Amino acid sequence: MRAHRPASSLIERLVYDDDTRTLFVTFRAGRRYAYRDVPRTTYDALVGAPSAGAYFNAEVRDRFEGAPADGRRRYPLDERAA
Repeated sequence: MRAHRPASSLIERLVYDDDTRTLFVTFRAGRRYAYRDVPRTTYDALVGAPSAGAYFNAEVRDRFEGAPADGRRRYPLDERAA
């Protein structure tokens, strides 16, 4: 798993599972969603975008199947997100 904490007023944390191609997005408002079948290139572009919120709204939100994620599971941060 890969994780990133963007400098964003919308997104608190991003976690990407390479094995399942699932992008987990935790919003500053406290909700966590899982987006399925997200290519790794999309995650990488989201992490590198000047505005993570704008990129998410334009390229992820309505393009991939998303659903509320189970808030009980904790996802580890990797060294890039430290």
